[in-house]
Amino acid sequence: MTYCSGLFSSPWDCTKRNVLLIASISFTVIHLILYFLNSDHLAVLIESEVQTSDDLEEKDTLFTKRHDNLQMKSDNIVHKTIISNSKQFLWEKNGELPAENEKFGNKTRSTSTQSFKFIINEKEKCKDKTPFLVLLIATTAAEIQRRSSIRNTWGNESVVPGAQVVRLFMLGIESKGPDEVLLRESEQYHDIIQQDFLDTYHNLTLKTLMGMRWVASYCSATSFVMKTDSDVFVNTIYLIEKLLRPLVPPPKNYFTGCLMKGHKPIRNKNNKWYISKEEYPGDRFPPFCSGTGYIFSGDLASKIVSASVMIKFIHLEDVYIGLCLNAEGIQIVPPPSHSLFNIYKVPFSPCRYNNIITSHYIQTNEHVVYWETLRKDHTCQTGKEGV
Repeated sequence: MTYCSGLFSSPWDCTKRNVLLIASISFTVIHLILYFLNSDHLAVLIESEVQTSDDLEEKDTLFTKRHDNLQMKSDNIVHKTIISNSKQFLWEKNGELPAENEKFGNKTRSTSTQSFKFIINEKEKCKDKTPFLVLLIATTAAEIQRRSSIRNTWGNESVVPGAQVVRLFMLGIESKGPDEVLLRESEQYHDIIQQDFLDTYHNLTLKTLMGMRWVASYCSATSFVMKTDSDVFVNTIYLIEKLLRPLVPPPKNYFTGCLMKGHKPIRNKNNKWYISKEEYPGDRFPPFCSGTGYIFSGDLASKIVSASVMIKFIHLEDVYIGLCLNAEGIQIVPPPSHSLFNIYKVPFSPCRYNNIITSHYIQTNEHVVYWETLRKDHTCQTGKEGV
């Protein structure tokens, strides 16, 4: 048994001391436990863990949001690109254009010479032959009788014995759906090519480039090519026998027609050949040949097409071809006589028409009348009715 001494003089005092001591120790322990359970230290630790977890979750959320935003932006860009391309495709297909491009048909100036597709094509036209001359004739769907007259007259592919001729009529589209009449005509004659640009005056450049592409792709071995219009009378006999056959072997980089030199852009908006400074800022055009009828060697088709990739589109077809030739460093050859290629209508007489190549503004019935008259024998006196 233990006895207490010192401050406590009796066992009771000692017992009280022990009780107080135990109580004090117990209170202290309980206080400490409560302190740590409720203290800021434990709260800081817990809060630190929670904050760290929140930070991670917040960072993950921010990253996810950022990724989603970037994805949305990316999707928007892709979506806008698809919409833009779709609209461009619809414009090309249906002729629905922004107002600023309405007068240029269905093609913007920045991409106007590319991306059109053949609706009607004649890939096999030159498969088993090498033509001496390819005739590219600009026409429209409604000109059925004109095409018929040309087929039976100067555009006959057997017009000159020993000289193979290929005839092609060039068209764009005029309606959203297929032209059944045109398709039947194509199936019958196999002399029509058509691409999906809107067939308007301001798209003649596209029509001509279509013909150039066709020659470059399917008939590049041809000796010569002539581009002309359906309202032009072409004396193909004179063209082949007097102008082209003497050039055998066919020259390279040969281009001739009604030569136009030193011409300035027309800035009068009321003029048919008006061109704005935005479309062509220059003060003069390089030399070119009137689109009513020009001749070139077969090798030039691919060179003109290649140049067109880099040359800004303008709607003046003959000027545009001149720009392409200029870019390729091709010099236009003046015709042997200034009277061979005529941009106006030459008054008809057998003696005159037997000595020219082109006459403009010819009516449908005149193709037939003039041709049948020329096929007859005529005695022409020098200095009378001559050219």
